[in-house]
Amino acid sequence: MATETVRRWTQACFGVLQRSVYVFFTAAFLQLLMHYWQPTHAAPFLWNVSREPWITCFPLVCFIIHVIAWLIIFSIVLIFDYAELMGLKQVYYCCLALGDPMVLKSQKAQRLYCHLRHPVFLEFLVILWVLPSLSLDRLLLSTTLTLYMICGHSLDQQDYRYLRSQLNKKFEIFSREESAFSHIAARNGVGEHTKHQE
Repeated sequence: MATETVRRWTQACFGVLQRSVYVFFTAAFLQLLMHYWQPTHAAPFLWNVSREPWITCFPLVCFIIHVIAWLIIFSIVLIFDYAELMGLKQVYYCCLALGDPMVLKSQKAQRLYCHLRHPVFLEFLVILWVLPSLSLDRLLLSTTLTLYMICGHSLDQQDYRYLRSQLNKKFEIFSREESAFSHIAARNGVGEHTKHQE
């Protein structure tokens, strides 16, 4: 559904609801996949942690890594403008006659959004592959979704340079805020100290 032909067709049919329709069908497909999934109990495992001490600690390590990956995914989705990813911002802007919210972004950001299908590629790979046991059905699922994400990404050097510059700007802003905060805290600490002396 993310190909240019399908995008043009859904844009012509659904207009401003195009992104919302895409998200709806993606969610519906994933629900169907989970509902009708049939695990292969009789098939051999590609790997299976079943010996001490690994049987105790490795599943816990995988669980902790998965929790961290999901927290990173959640934070990245918030940073990448959740309302726009879900298609809500487009509808809101249309209702207020503000136009397309993507126009307000820079040309480099627009280019990045066109090339980046999933902003959480690495985190999804961790969730798909860091497992205490990998059965054949899970191997099929992980391989298929990994190939889908690899085919969906078309980032180039220009996109990487833009991402690096944005990251450097954010680090610069955070370091300025941190130094300003520590300066204010130090000044207030000195003020408190002199008040107590009086």
